[in-house]
Amino acid sequence: MRILAFLGVLLFAAFPAAAQTKEFSWHDKWITPFLASQMDPRFSYMLYVPKDYDENGTKTYPLVVLVHGTERWPHHYIQHNRAFAEENGVILMAPLFPLNTHGNQDLETYKLIDYKGTRYDLVLLSMVDEVASKYRLRDNKFYMHGFSGGGHFTHRFFYLHPHRLHAISIGAPGMITLIDNTSDWWVGTKNLYARFNAKLNLNAMRNVKVHMVAGAKDLDEWNEPIERDSAYWMGENVKGADYGSTGKNRVERLATLKKNFEANGIKVQMELVPNAEHDETQLFPTVQKFLKSALSQE
Repeated sequence: MRILAFLGVLLFAAFPAAAQTKEFSWHDKWITPFLASQMDPRFSYMLYVPKDYDENGTKTYPLVVLVHGTERWPHHYIQHNRAFAEENGVILMAPLFPLNTHGNQDLETYKLIDYKGTRYDLVLLSMVDEVASKYRLRDNKFYMHGFSGGGHFTHRFFYLHPHRLHAISIGAPGMITLIDNTSDWWVGTKNLYARFNAKLNLNAMRNVKVHMVAGAKDLDEWNEPIERDSAYWMGENVKGADYGSTGKNRVERLATLKKNFEANGIKVQMELVPNAEHDETQLFPTVQKFLKSALSQE
C-alpha cells in the first residue's frame, strides 16, 4: 500500500500543468454571477470580463472598480459600462455592500468606511486581490468610480489608499469628508491614524488623477438635523457634523471638496452634466470619457 501511495504522488507531480491549462467555465467570463468575498462572505462582487480574455494568453487588463449608491444595484453599473469595458480592454468589478449586515437597516455604513468593526475599505481590497489571483491585471493599482453613496466611499477610500489608485471619479456624494487636521472623522481627518492605522499621504494623493462629477440639476436640499441613530451622528454640537455645513446640495458640497483638495495641492477636474439630475446613468458618459483619458496616460 505504501508503494502504491508513493507511485500516486509521483504521477500527480508528473502532470502539474494539467490543472493550469483548464479552461474557465462560462461564469468566469463576460458578466459573472455575484461572487462571495473570501474575506467576509457577507459581501460580494460581480465582474465584467471582456470577451477577448484568454485564460491561457498573455494580455493584461486594467481594473475599474464601480461602487454603487444607496440603492445597491451593482449589476446596473456593470450593464451600463460593459461596452466601455470592451472598447477599452478593461475588467470591471462592482462590489455589493448589502443591507442588514449588522442586524439593522444599515443604509449608510459602507459610505463611512468603518462601522462596528467592519472595514469596508479592506473588504474591497480583498476583493481586488481575489480578482488579481485569477485574472491578469495590468498592475496592483486600479481605477475607481462611485456615485452618490459610492461617491462617499470613493473619496474616503482615497484618503486611506492613494497608493493603490491610478484615478478616481467622485460622483455626487451627499456628504463629504474634508482634508482637515482639526476635525475628527467623518467631518475631517484629524484622527485618521487612530481610527484606521493610516496616515494621510498627500504626496501619493497628488499623483492620483481626480475627477468630480454631478448633475447640474442635482439640487435637492436636506435641512433636518442628523439623528442620534444615524451612522453620521458624532454627538451634540460637533462643528461640521450636519447636512448643510459644506453646502446646501450635492453640487455645492462637491465644489467645497474640490476647493479643499486644491488647497492641499491635489489637482481636480470637475464637471457638471447639463440637465442631469441625481441619476448615475446620466453621468456615465462623462465618467467614461475621464476614465478613457486616464487609461491612456498610464
